[in-house]
Order: sequence, then C-alpha cells, then structure tokens
Amino acid sequence: MSLGSRLSKLANHQRLFRRLVLVWACMLITWVVVRTWIDPPDISPGTAGALATVVGILATVVGFYQWHRKADDERRREK
Repeated sequence: MSLGSRLSKLANHQRLFRRLVLVWACMLITWVVVRTWIDPPDISPGTAGALATVVGILATVVGFYQWHRKADDERRREK
C-alpha cells in the first residue's frame, strides 16, 4: 500500500484524522493564548488580531469535524 493511499484512507475513512485535527487546534489555541497572556506588557492591535484569528480556527475545525462526521454517518447508512 503506497503512502498516498494510506493518507487518503486516513483522511477519508478513519476517525483518527478528524480527531487529530481537533486536538491540533486545541493545542495551538492553548499555546498561543498562554504565550500571549503570560506577562503581557502591552498587547498591540496586531497581536490581538492574530490571537482572534487563531481562536477562530476552532470554529473552522469544529465545523469540519461535524461535516466529516455527518458524511461518515451517511456512508455507513448506504452500506
């Protein structure tokens, strides 16, 4: 089995992929929030915008998770 087919199977047929994406987003958000708020002398508008963008990643990841889960459930019903 080639690497491409393994990655395709992982991304399209396994629950592990969507869970890894969710864990990655949570870890990234936690790291950025901790780095931003530990000893903040002054948070510039650019930093605040970047923080808002990173926290916004969670909404995208949760939407992807729900969409992928729904597609997985529909695939199971067809069988």
